[in-house]
Amino acid sequence: METTKQEPEKAMGEFEPKEEALEGRAKEKTEMSELELENERLRRENELLKEYRASLPFKERLYDRVPLTVKQLDWIIMALLALLTGVVVLGLLDR
Repeated sequence: METTKQEPEKAMGEFEPKEEALEGRAKEKTEMSELELENERLRRENELLKEYRASLPFKERLYDRVPLTVKQLDWIIMALLALLTGVVVLGLLDR
C-alpha cells in the first residue's frame, strides 16, 4: 500500500509548483518591460536620426541613397560634366 501513496506524490512532482510558475511569469514581465524600454529608446533614436537626415544638404542626402563612396560619386559627376561640356563644344563647332 505504501507504493500507492508514493505514486501520487511522484505524479504531483511532475507539475510545476505555483511559486516557480509565478517567478517565471515575473521574469517574463521584467523581460517584456526591458524590451519595451529598449523599443522606446530605439524609437527616439530613429526620430533623432530622421531629423538629422532632414537637416543635411541635398548633396549629402543624395549620397546617402547611392551605395557608392563620396569620391566615386564625385568622379562620376565630374565625368558627366566633362561629357556635357564636350557635347556643348561639339555642338557649337558644328554650326
